[in-house]
Amino acid sequence: MNKKPLAAIIDLSINNILSIKRALEVVGFETEIFNKKFSTKKFDLVVLPGVGAFSEGMNRLIKTKLIDSVKEAINQDKKLVGICLGMQLLFKDSSEFGHTKGINFFNGNVEAFSKNENTKRLHIGWNNIEFNKTNNQDIINYFYEKNLQNEYFYFVHSYYANNLESKHEMAFTKNNNLKFPSIVKKGNVLGLQFHPEKSGKSGIKLLKFFL
Repeated sequence: MNKKPLAAIIDLSINNILSIKRALEVVGFETEIFNKKFSTKKFDLVVLPGVGAFSEGMNRLIKTKLIDSVKEAINQDKKLVGICLGMQLLFKDSSEFGHTKGINFFNGNVEAFSKNENTKRLHIGWNNIEFNKTNNQDIINYFYEKNLQNEYFYFVHSYYANNLESKHEMAFTKNNNLKFPSIVKKGNVLGLQFHPEKSGKSGIKLLKFFL
């Protein structure tokens, strides 16, 4: 019997991680959960989920030394997925509740929707994603093959990634007239602004493609 791939889920104690645990198990992973520094050597995937404030997330990463595990996974070229706040923490910094430095893997900043006119301050609920045509033909083909091109995914956030290099923006979503990155990728590191684990069958199909 083939051995299942192993995923490490980082627990920042500011979100419910059971839903992402179940979603990963559905797509074929065994999972382990960590709330303090651990070695990523044996894992095929590291997942950084999160909800809430950027500063709180970074403080938890630093206090528990989980930030060392995240950086180790990146340096070892492991597959790493950041979800919602977890994606934002991979950026350079955030203006939420003052200035907070992030992990600085992706160039760019995390800013409030409230700074932009004609946007909802809290982007919550179901929305679609649109893919950049450049270098994304494989996933575009997959979306059409699985009839996902018109599907909606679940978002809940009041801050968004800005000033990202276009080559790392796989897909975007609109908050009224403002386009913001909803899928980012650089090497083996993937960031999803939405919650695939809360997006029903469409979210599961998307995780299967990436993982």
